[in-house]
Amino acid sequence: MTKPVYPDSFIIGVQKAGTTTLDDWLSQHPQVYCYDSLKDVHLFGVLDNAAIEKKLLQEPSVYQGEPVVLQSAVNYIFYPQLLKAIKDRNSAARLIVILRNPVGRAISAYAYFKKMLREKRTIREALLYTPLQTWAFSKDNNDFTYIEHGWYYRQIKACLEYFSREQLLVLDYDDLVSRPDMLTKKIFSFLQIDQAFVPDFTPKNITGAVKNQWLQENLIKQGKLKKFIVKYLVDPWMPRSKRKLFKQKMFEMNTGGKARAVNQDKEDLPEDILAVKAQLAKYFIEDTKQLDALLETNFSDKWFGLAKAT
Repeated sequence: MTKPVYPDSFIIGVQKAGTTTLDDWLSQHPQVYCYDSLKDVHLFGVLDNAAIEKKLLQEPSVYQGEPVVLQSAVNYIFYPQLLKAIKDRNSAARLIVILRNPVGRAISAYAYFKKMLREKRTIREALLYTPLQTWAFSKDNNDFTYIEHGWYYRQIKACLEYFSREQLLVLDYDDLVSRPDMLTKKIFSFLQIDQAFVPDFTPKNITGAVKNQWLQENLIKQGKLKKFIVKYLVDPWMPRSKRKLFKQKMFEMNTGGKARAVNQDKEDLPEDILAVKAQLAKYFIEDTKQLDALLETNFSDKWFGLAKAT
């Protein structure tokens, strides 16, 4: 590209609800141009215009006039100022958010950050805490706000202050898992593209268990020698955008089987995981009731067995 093509459609969240898988499925559609190398890169509201344009121009794939231009980042929904920045850039943007049972989402996020060597605490230490009421954009707030990420009503209400309800498609994670064909047709209809297309429904970025710990550590950890090699030997023939896609592929190849929630010294006991799950529910019940009232959904019953009052 000689000039940047700005996204007009966004997957905005939520974290650990299949957004990488969904991004991959949509990117296969011949009417969708997807910024694959910018998955989970928060452009709007974080970078200035020059930096955004530079990143857009570095995308390896060639734009061929596709009617939908997609970019996905899970924390767009989590920070109202990022949603406002998207609105300021494109007030007609179409937004997609996929919701997962917030207790299961928190457990999955914890296991994922363990796998990525970000999380060092036990499950009790990490997930049972007094949640924040306000938060600024930061890496720690992106990753370690396990409870706050599950307050969907608060996030969607903020989103609807900038975008109309018609611009926001709310999806159910369970449909992604068990009814992917129905889910993608719904999205294609929302994006006004060919609904007959069927993507390869292979899931991506599953939490899973690490196959080779040595490889995992060397993919993640930084050091002076590694930085030198990347700067002078790798960058000249594999720019950052392509390198990110290659690294993602390596993580996928090194993942398999069911995730194990472990800390550095010992496994989290099954009874600890069950206890944490039971205690987490109380943080989400009222928020989910408000979400149902806002969207006319029934997540309270589905997630927590709370039938709607008649």
